[in-house]
Amino acid sequence: MPRGRPRKNPIGEEAVQTSPKKRGRPRKDAGAEKSKYVKKFDRQGELYFALDIGTRTVVGVVGEKREEDFRVLECVSIPHSRRAMIDGQIEDIDEVARIAAKVKAKLEKDLGVKLSKVSIAAAGRALRTQHVRVDIDIDGRDTITEDMVRSFEIEAVQQAQAQLDAANDDDRISFYCVGNSVVNYYLDDYPIKSFVGHKGKTATVDMLAAFLPSIVVESLYSVTDKLGLEVQSLTLEPIAAMNVLIPPEVRLINIALVDIGAGTSDIAVAKGGSIIAYAMATTAGDEISEEIIKSYLVDFETAERMKFEAGGKDITYSDILGIEHKVSSADFFKKILPAVDLLASTISDNIIEANGGEAPSAVFLIGGGSLVEGLPENIAKRLGIPAERVAVGSSKILRRVVADDPDSINGPEFITPVGIGVTATMSQGYDFSTILLNGKKIRVFNKNRISMLDLLSMAGYRSVNLIGRSGRNLSFTLDGEQKFRKGEPSTPAVITVNGLPANINTEIQKGDSVNIVPAENGTDATMLLSDIISDYNPITVKLSGMDYSAGVFATVNGTVAEKDYRIANFDDIRTTRIVTLADLLEKLEATGGNLILYKGKRKLTPDYILENGDEYTVEEVEILTPAVEEPEEIPEVIAEEFPEEEYEEYIPEPAKEEKPAAEEKPAEVLPEKAEEPPVDEYKGITVTLNGKPITLGKPVDSNINIFLELLAFADIDTENPQGDDIEMLRNGKAVSYMDELHDGDHCSIKWIKRR
Repeated sequence: MPRGRPRKNPIGEEAVQTSPKKRGRPRKDAGAEKSKYVKKFDRQGELYFALDIGTRTVVGVVGEKREEDFRVLECVSIPHSRRAMIDGQIEDIDEVARIAAKVKAKLEKDLGVKLSKVSIAAAGRALRTQHVRVDIDIDGRDTITEDMVRSFEIEAVQQAQAQLDAANDDDRISFYCVGNSVVNYYLDDYPIKSFVGHKGKTATVDMLAAFLPSIVVESLYSVTDKLGLEVQSLTLEPIAAMNVLIPPEVRLINIALVDIGAGTSDIAVAKGGSIIAYAMATTAGDEISEEIIKSYLVDFETAERMKFEAGGKDITYSDILGIEHKVSSADFFKKILPAVDLLASTISDNIIEANGGEAPSAVFLIGGGSLVEGLPENIAKRLGIPAERVAVGSSKILRRVVADDPDSINGPEFITPVGIGVTATMSQGYDFSTILLNGKKIRVFNKNRISMLDLLSMAGYRSVNLIGRSGRNLSFTLDGEQKFRKGEPSTPAVITVNGLPANINTEIQKGDSVNIVPAENGTDATMLLSDIISDYNPITVKLSGMDYSAGVFATVNGTVAEKDYRIANFDDIRTTRIVTLADLLEKLEATGGNLILYKGKRKLTPDYILENGDEYTVEEVEILTPAVEEPEEIPEVIAEEFPEEEYEEYIPEPAKEEKPAAEEKPAEVLPEKAEEPPVDEYKGITVTLNGKPITLGKPVDSNINIFLELLAFADIDTENPQGDDIEMLRNGKAVSYMDELHDGDHCSIKWIKRR
């Protein structure tokens, strides 16, 4: 069994692994050294307490920063007594807190100090990364300070967070930033190692940020809360290990670091002076333990012991039936080889993918899982690099780390906890402020200014929860005329901080108590047919045995509707009024002049008011046309004969000679009166809606087309919403329903989801 590894004692209590005692006579000043600790560290002060909560063990390290080095004062490791964590995720918070409390108590006893602050790290379960490049405008006259650089990096982290939130399809899952690596700095587009002390106009931060689901981070905080500890910083496990094993000056080499724990294998890749990628695999040491359990019928603790005791000697064990067995080391490794191959294959594939498709120059393996026999050689073979370039890390190669007892941190499983402490001294960890929101603890990423909006965003509130949504408007046509009714306005959220009124721009402090009454959405505009037709009264009458609709009623989109019909957007409503007999005949295009209608025996007049259920009979009247009298026969007149001599023959006089007509002068041509140019008649406009051309005609009562008219052409089903709200844009800018449209406008109407 490797030195420094925790083990159970014979009576079943958790073994506490501290600084191993060296053989031989104790040092003369050993007691004095311990008492000096007690006197010196009566409070935590500048001490750094790092807690590595792993799947198999909880490791605590206390150290201090001494000039450029990190001095390890004490290290304690206690294994879980049962499987309280799986794949790096805390399953049983109370059980994990119980073991962590033992680690804390042992450190406090050995050092004589009350520990109140802690630095922690998370494994990369469900890890997400975001690569961002942010330009920040600065005053070229001011010298850049360390505080300014920190604010630049925070701005980059916030942009990475915004990108991740925008890409997150599951609103139930929120993410915390647990680490970042600056890939490059640029000042006015010139690459630079450090901003501090320089002047320029534009600072550019090229950053790789790592995020974990809130459930992973919150479970760690739940443990520290139970221990009464304030989290001083939070980081990602491979980042912590990088800071002590592969410092910036070594990152010029293309090198990968793999932290193989029991539940996860976390990967970080460095190249060109910075960390370029993070990755994670849920295949780790537990896969080998599970193979041992199945092959040898042992419990989990026995499998763990067998895994680390194998090394050239026979292994003696008892199975779950109580039968004792002995297996040779060769047979044992042959049995677990498939699991080792799977672990090596998974790690190698993830390294190559994170490194852009090629193998790195070297690999460091750390964590308890790296002690599996034959694993480094297997990984080297799969990566195609020399076996000596895959090394298992140890305290001997830690950078700028010293220990009062080097053996206390000797082993790859202690590199990450030491790295957590070192990362805390570098101020590279993340700190979250705890704020009460409606009585519930919410953690917000610490920065120079925490706004109410930051808190509410982290708590999952969306804009609709804060300002509400106005009720949806209602647009329809009534007898060809556009009608519009606005929805009710929303009631905004009521926010208080420590009992005082506040708003989304209010700055909040650590420990504040915030209460919020969410906004209430406005009521959608609704109308019934009876609201717009007060005398709505459809009836049915019979005429010559046939039923006819009459009274006052309406059709909606061509179908007769009831008076309690709820009007929907874009409905086309046409009213019909058949109140009198004359109305009915006009509707039937019948000529009333030659018809007589009866209701029973009662003869009806055109102004008769129709009643529901009336039955009418029709009598057609023959109109008599007066006869034309034949003219009387005129008797033939017999001309009398007169003597010829009584009449002289009529000889016409010769025609008088006419004078030639005077030559006509051509008519004077008058200049034509210039025609006035015709006034252009407004014929409507053509716009583009959602990529398709739409022609809008001239409105009835104006020469202006408004955005509201486009709703009739948009594929928007308000009865079955496809989002939280309708977005309306004209030429890329938000508009209201009543905004004027112009020929050639590019418009869009679509559902959107509010984040």
